[in-house]
Amino acid sequence: MDETIHRGAPAPSPAGEESAGELVREALDETRALVRLEVALAREEIKDELTKAKVGAAAIGGAAAAGVMGGTLCLVAMAAAFSAMWLAALILGVIVLVCGAAAALLGWRALPKRLMNETRDRLELHVKQLKERIV
Repeated sequence: MDETIHRGAPAPSPAGEESAGELVREALDETRALVRLEVALAREEIKDELTKAKVGAAAIGGAAAAGVMGGTLCLVAMAAAFSAMWLAALILGVIVLVCGAAAALLGWRALPKRLMNETRDRLELHVKQLKERIV
């Protein structure tokens, strides 16, 4: 027998086999790396969604302003109904209201509907893969 092995020291593992501690350390290192990667990807996705949300919010804000102006012009047209300018004001008011409605629709479509969709899908895939590995 080999005299150099001390009591309490772990016996050397056969070639190609890793100890349970090494496997746990490796799994933890991989988990840490995966979490860092997921956080970085989630940050990028949030930045992209915020950019889209800004565009949508600006369009909706413009639509609100156009709606107020169009409504005001329609009220002016009603007030001026007793003069010859009422038809021009009414037509202009309707045109501005239609433009405002179009801007509101475009803004609404530009807003993200489901936040962090890609990150959610990736995490669900990772959980599924982990469950398959464990079972």
